[in-house]
Amino acid sequence: MKKAVFISFILLISGCKNNLTDIRYYPSDRGFSEQTSERIGLDTTTLNFRGLTSKVSFNQKNQGNLIIEFDDGRIKKKITPYVYDGGLILYRNVLPITSDSILKGNRYPISELKEVLRKHYLNKGDDFNYAQSPKKALVEVSLDTGKSGKELKMVLTKLTRAFDEIQEEIKDTLELRIFFDYFRQIPPPPPPPKMEIENQ
Repeated sequence: MKKAVFISFILLISGCKNNLTDIRYYPSDRGFSEQTSERIGLDTTTLNFRGLTSKVSFNQKNQGNLIIEFDDGRIKKKITPYVYDGGLILYRNVLPITSDSILKGNRYPISELKEVLRKHYLNKGDDFNYAQSPKKALVEVSLDTGKSGKELKMVLTKLTRAFDEIQEEIKDTLELRIFFDYFRQIPPPPPPPKMEIENQ
């Protein structure tokens, strides 16, 4: 009887450990404060991608922190996203991705994200198409303005998983800086109508 109770106790402890949640911060936990940050959960927000990007922009301009949160299995992920503020960023340091593509070079399917992300971060200035250094590397998430928080979560899950795997493999500290931008999705204006030349 005592043995059965002991085994049940061990199983209960094991079950509790399996439910523990690890927390990961992107780009890092430096300067992160739960008390001074506005948090948005991607599973519950009603904001679309345009609304989320506008919130990021507002907080960035007003020196506030906005944290995008979502659960990835037993890991809670907290992202401090950015938007472009007019500062000079070389295009080679930017890796633009959408929900299904990587917009770099000849373009790649999102299934190749880990390989391209590794090349981007570990380039060390060798290939002019990729980042000058890991410290200057950033990833731009560009979605249609109407995409939901849950659709953004799918992209961020793929991105953070690939990044975490690379960091684990190289045994070095990298930081994942994520920018939101939807302007790329605005189609160009239609061409002017053709003018017919009247016969004289």
